[in-house]
Amino acid sequence: MERGYILSIDRGQSRIKAALCGWNAEVLDIESSQCQPIQVPYEGWAQQDMELMWNQTVMLIKRLFQKSKIRAEEVAAISFSGQGGGNFLIDQYGKPVYSGVLSLDNRHEEISEMFQGEDIPRTIAFMRWLKEKEPETFKKTRWILGSKDWIRYCFTGKANADMSDTPAPVDFKKGVYRFDCLEKAGVSECAEMLPPLVYASEVCGGVTQDAAKLTGIPEGTPVVAGAHDMIACSIGAGGDHEGHLAIILGTLGINIAVVRNEEADLEGNLPGKRFVFGGAVRGWRNMTTSIGSGCNTMNWVLDLLYEKEKESLKESNGDIFSFIENKLEGKEPVDMLFQPYLMGTFYNSAAKAGLLGVTVGTSKEDIIMSAYQGICISMCIEIDKLEEKIQNLDDIWLTGGGSKSNIWPQMFADTLGRPVHIGVCNELGCRGAALCAGIALGWYSLDSDFPRLKAGKTYYPRERFTKIYQRQKEWYQYVYDMSVQYWERQSSYRENE
Repeated sequence: MERGYILSIDRGQSRIKAALCGWNAEVLDIESSQCQPIQVPYEGWAQQDMELMWNQTVMLIKRLFQKSKIRAEEVAAISFSGQGGGNFLIDQYGKPVYSGVLSLDNRHEEISEMFQGEDIPRTIAFMRWLKEKEPETFKKTRWILGSKDWIRYCFTGKANADMSDTPAPVDFKKGVYRFDCLEKAGVSECAEMLPPLVYASEVCGGVTQDAAKLTGIPEGTPVVAGAHDMIACSIGAGGDHEGHLAIILGTLGINIAVVRNEEADLEGNLPGKRFVFGGAVRGWRNMTTSIGSGCNTMNWVLDLLYEKEKESLKESNGDIFSFIENKLEGKEPVDMLFQPYLMGTFYNSAAKAGLLGVTVGTSKEDIIMSAYQGICISMCIEIDKLEEKIQNLDDIWLTGGGSKSNIWPQMFADTLGRPVHIGVCNELGCRGAALCAGIALGWYSLDSDFPRLKAGKTYYPRERFTKIYQRQKEWYQYVYDMSVQYWERQSSYRENE
């Protein structure tokens, strides 16, 4: 097949992007738009209108073709990247039966508390909630989809879930759903609502006549499954081999390692410790860990300490991060320990942020520096846990908003004692989706001719700083272990009040 262009749709909770990529996944042109505001009709709810999601996607695609010199007829395939962990429910006619429930939604927690210690994913826990609270909507549901799966359905009229983003646990070796959690949760009916499984790099349909009329993309154009945005970022960062690590230094702070050995016993998902996702093709998986608090914590600290400076910078179109990093340029590591768990951790929802080692001589810059260190070191402790389970990770790529920092990349290299690369492409979700399409079309594979990401810059560890941060890692782990007792007791006291 003649190589054409790939249309990548990257759908997050706050932004949606459409990119036209070359055959080698180079992002040639991109358009993005703010997603509709998240609806919060009740405390803890988080949802968005599914029809509006599709309408926004169509409008963005039209804008992209109008802007670029590429014609819709030149698109060889469409692929996707999207946030996971939500419930986007449709009926037998392909119509939404409910608002799209996002991963931020907390309704599942009410059910999860009933099944403590059981591996029941939030998507299934929500279905139990729906069965109890809104049984008629539950009965109307034909398919449980993810956000990108819904948009893909609008293109193809076919329901699928890819192995990197499934609504229920799967047996990766057999490539089938595991139904035990459905029975435990009391929603065995959901077995008929789980869409057929495909891998991220599989064609799962073609553009329908209706979708062709709306978007201008020819009917029958291949539509590829695509991947969970975390896995798409790993693929986009060159994750075609074991030893590869993608660090997404964004809101939550996520580490993603590649596991190629199909027989490796990864013990499945261990809630609060690590999660296993299917990779782009059969036999490949990704293991992830997260501290649950990354750039969101840094933003909170900056808002708290530099409110006046932020307001002043707005008037001059300045950037608070550039302002702060100029102040911290050349600053030595500080001895303070900043625990960045502003929103708890995946280990312990009772965890809190904390700062240890403040003196009368402590400055605001010292506190900010400790925050940089705390986020970096906490994530590196999680990387150590990945390496204990799988293997040494020696090809490390830093992505996400934090990768634009002048401080964090060098700090990660120093703490890990290994080089850290920053790619020339920042749109790794779109790039990863395009690579999935390239594999599906047979242009290359993970074993042959795979287009690797080029490094724009590489940071190398400095021995003196590595020794400092290695020592701090030990302190952080010790303080964390001690803090757990305090957090749990404090939480217990509140429950008993």
